[in-house]
Amino acid sequence: MSKLLGEKQLQVLQAIDRFGVITSAQLSEYLIGSISHVTIYNTKPKLLKLGLIGEEKIGRTLILHMKPSGVEFLGSQLTPFTKISYGNLNHQLMMNDCLLALKYIAAKQNKYFEFITERELRSLYLEQNFSKADRQNTTKLKSIPDRIPDFVVIENGQKIAHEVELTQKSRKRYIKKFAMYTNEILSGRYVKVRYLCESQHIKEVVTEVAKQENFRPDSLQLELIERLMSVAKK
Repeated sequence: MSKLLGEKQLQVLQAIDRFGVITSAQLSEYLIGSISHVTIYNTKPKLLKLGLIGEEKIGRTLILHMKPSGVEFLGSQLTPFTKISYGNLNHQLMMNDCLLALKYIAAKQNKYFEFITERELRSLYLEQNFSKADRQNTTKLKSIPDRIPDFVVIENGQKIAHEVELTQKSRKRYIKKFAMYTNEILSGRYVKVRYLCESQHIKEVVTEVAKQENFRPDSLQLELIERLMSVAKK
């Protein structure tokens, strides 16, 4: 069945699979330098016709997403993707933007860039911690975002967890997250966690909770999303 797609077309589908949900513009930016905009543009109708991906226009933004048939076509180890979560859509797309900004900054500095998406982290967590019965448990599934980072970036061979904070969470959730990261940094899974915050207020709240919980200062970085985007555009 893979003969239905050429090598470049397959790469486009694999890129969409990594993210699960991605805008057309983000996809082009992610694949820049390896696959031309024209190839991506011509590949989308074919993937849609084959039923491997879906698309939806929200305002002026064209959103592409995997379908279970697309995951199956690839023989992907990632969990079957069923539908867009509109409640989390803004957060999902901002995670993509932050990842692409970090990728662009690394490229400008001639640094190797590697990352693990939230979708990949989620699939791995399910595989390692959830039974088949657990995967049908909505309450348990809803707890996963509190147990994994939003994405991970590998810098100099070391994994850095990232959290994208668009809204302020409860103090209790921050405490749980810092407890998790304390354990995972001690175990060597990550070297630090980097919080990318939508506002100065959120940044200050995260800083305050981290200090009160005695979270190691050298294991925490905080940055405003606006500043990250500004640095990437320079």
